[in-house]
Amino acid sequence: MFRILPREGLVPDDDTLMIVPFRSHIRQAWWAVAEDGFKERSAVMLGVDYAGSAMSLGRGVLGMAAEMSPEMEGEAICIEDGGVERKSLGNGRFVGRMVDWEMVKMALEGRINGHGRECLVEKEEQIKYARMIDVEERKVVPCAVGCEYFALSYVWGGVMPEEGALRKGTLPRTIEDAIETTRKMGRRYLWVDALCIDQRPNPTPEQRAEKERQLRIMDMIYSSATLTLVAVAGKDSKAGLPGVNSARPRTIQVRETIGGRTFFTVPPTSTQERNSSLWSTRAWTLQEELLSRRYLFFSDTHVEFIYGSSRVPESLDTKTLSDWGSLVPDSLNQLFLRRDEKTLSDVDDGDRGLSMNLFWGIIINYTSRRMTNDGDSLNAILGLLSVWERMALSSPCVWGLPLADMPQMLGWMHHRSVSPRRRPSFPSWAWAGWDGEVTMNDMRRLGGDGGNRFHSLARDMTVRYVGIDDNELIVEGWQVTLEIRTEPFSDVLMTGTEEVMGNALERNFLHPNTLASGRYECLVIERLEYQIFEGGSLYQRVFLMVLDKSSLIAQRRTLITLTTLPGRDFMCLGPAKRVLRLV
Repeated sequence: MFRILPREGLVPDDDTLMIVPFRSHIRQAWWAVAEDGFKERSAVMLGVDYAGSAMSLGRGVLGMAAEMSPEMEGEAICIEDGGVERKSLGNGRFVGRMVDWEMVKMALEGRINGHGRECLVEKEEQIKYARMIDVEERKVVPCAVGCEYFALSYVWGGVMPEEGALRKGTLPRTIEDAIETTRKMGRRYLWVDALCIDQRPNPTPEQRAEKERQLRIMDMIYSSATLTLVAVAGKDSKAGLPGVNSARPRTIQVRETIGGRTFFTVPPTSTQERNSSLWSTRAWTLQEELLSRRYLFFSDTHVEFIYGSSRVPESLDTKTLSDWGSLVPDSLNQLFLRRDEKTLSDVDDGDRGLSMNLFWGIIINYTSRRMTNDGDSLNAILGLLSVWERMALSSPCVWGLPLADMPQMLGWMHHRSVSPRRRPSFPSWAWAGWDGEVTMNDMRRLGGDGGNRFHSLARDMTVRYVGIDDNELIVEGWQVTLEIRTEPFSDVLMTGTEEVMGNALERNFLHPNTLASGRYECLVIERLEYQIFEGGSLYQRVFLMVLDKSSLIAQRRTLITLTTLPGRDFMCLGPAKRVLRLV
């Protein structure tokens, strides 16, 4: 009982904390799609619950909408035989200190050999530019035609392999364990960024260009790998892969016999362990997670094989895997990698909005993560951007933004929770030029469902992309000077008067009172005009980039949203269309 209780913050008189029985199927994503007979045969476990939420979910009281995500993902207690006759599907399995390689190989080979074309990895031609570790010869070699290989996703933690470490067998423990895993799984080649991409600190222009070419095919490297080994445990590459080497055994489960019954603890799900890991907070690992097709997650407690609808945790009773794996739908990354001949220029506004939201979902996640070197602001996402350009765009991204296809993406902003820090090596108008989580403005929220929420919705004054000269962006758009007075809110005044046009909200702060009183030079990104209800007053919402301007050259300062009072027209402020250069 003590083992499954929270490790920190346990309050003795907390009456909302309970140990409750639950059926094991609710630990799986989308468990509601399983047949009732399957649910009824699922094993009974004990877990920690707050205020009875898991019990209500387990009984289906909250309905389908509440059953769309897994529950009771932490450590649990199970009975060795499932606890009740004919109710043992998805029961726990006692995990040893070392990895059960036969189980893992069975899961991988079964998926490759028994599930048709969905399991084939199609390798792009550019993969020939990659290099691989030959784990038998312990040397880095060119990627052979049709080469089958594993890839490693891990946290570097500032630990670089020493010169000649591959040959001498003195690589950081995580890389050495990945080499050993590759051999035990019957493969010869392994891709590891620290060795397969030139990491020298002062590269020549030719070496720098080669490194960038390697970074731009990261999508192909991970999506073409037979398996991605994910080091969830540990804070750097010295941590090792638990259960591969006797020097790094897994955390042992507790096992007790009480009244003739054997009970033991079940490890947390790999999802929970991933979400609480340092690995999930690093910028580099996002594209590695989204681009891979098959994974083997190594945590402190067990390993789990995942591919599409198959999830094979080592801590699950192997006799039930064939039924259990069918519960989970294809992963989102498979949808992201789906080949589609359409580009954004071919689709309607609804699909463009969906594409925009998907793009920003990735950027928001990415910018919320941490990286060691500011210079990697774009490097760590080039693989994902390459996929995006190939699948959705008619032209390349410029400094991380698809401006030729969607110039309104200049309307990004920093989330109110962060204090942005400038990265001077990148342009100010690009999210890559700042450290701090970004988000999109609410133009999609306003227009995403059109007439279902708003009436007479219209868009205009969109900024136009002209071109790019190194880091200097050339655009044509409406420019305006705003007179803002903060007493107590940031009111925008009509030019030369004390009459209020509307209020200005900086970024996505909850209240319009963060801007100091003064005059602000701004570039209009887009204007929306709408009615809240049919026949009601017209409102305008204008998204503007605030500029630090010198002549025709300007830098981005922040983003504000001007919401007009009913019936007010933004054009009364005297905006003028001009060409502007942003750096």
